[in-house]
Formats: sequence, C-alpha cells, structure tokens
Amino acid sequence: MRRRLGPAPAVLPLPVRVRRAAWSGAIVGLSACAAPDPCAPMCAAAASAYGACLDPDGEGGAPPDWSAANYDDRRGFLDACDTWAWEQRLIAEEEGEPDRVDAACAQREEALRSAADPCAAFSTLEWSAPLR
Repeated sequence: MRRRLGPAPAVLPLPVRVRRAAWSGAIVGLSACAAPDPCAPMCAAAASAYGACLDPDGEGGAPPDWSAANYDDRRGFLDACDTWAWEQRLIAEEEGEPDRVDAACAQREEALRSAADPCAAFSTLEWSAPLR
C-alpha cells in the first residue's frame, strides 16, 4: 500500500540562515531610510555637559557618577533625553509647530558646546518648560 502525502505547503520554510540574512537586510534597509534625529547631537552635548556636573572629584579625572543623578550610565541619560525630544515633538505637532523642537535642539546644542562652563550651561536650561 502506498502512503499518500498531503498537499505541498504553499510556502516552504526557509533555512534559518536564509531567514536571518533576509531580516538583517530588511533591518539595514529600513534604518538607511530613516533621517537622523536633529536632537541626537543636542542630547550628546547635554550628556557631556551634565557629566561635567557629575564629576566626583571636580577635576575631570574620574568618570561621571551617573548614579548620583539616578541614571545607570550615560546611555540611560541619552535614552531619557531621546524620550524628552520625542515628547516635545508630540506636543509641538499637536500645536501645529512641528519644526519648533528641531530649532530648540539646535539652539541648545550650540549653547552647550560653546559654553566655557558646560555644567553651568546645562544647569541654566529649563528642561520642564515648554519650548517656544
């Protein structure tokens, strides 16, 4: 007696290596289309400036103590800054001024990078005030 097989599947599963390569290509392709966030350089400048405030010995010789500011590390601060920028964009878009945040980020980045005292420059920024 011959054993009868069911119908062939419409799509055959690909080997794992092929599937991984396809996903990797898709992810690379998607990330290549995304424009860089204009607030990312400001967040990097803010992390450097705030890091100067968190210098444990005040001499710049030791790494910043991010735990003193309730962050695990610099990456934690950058994640929080990215979230701040995202929230500000949502508010600006609701108010019909989507470009307001990018302009504010550019101004803040310039202020932080050109300051003689980065810690003082960071401390003067009103992070909770609405951007205007």
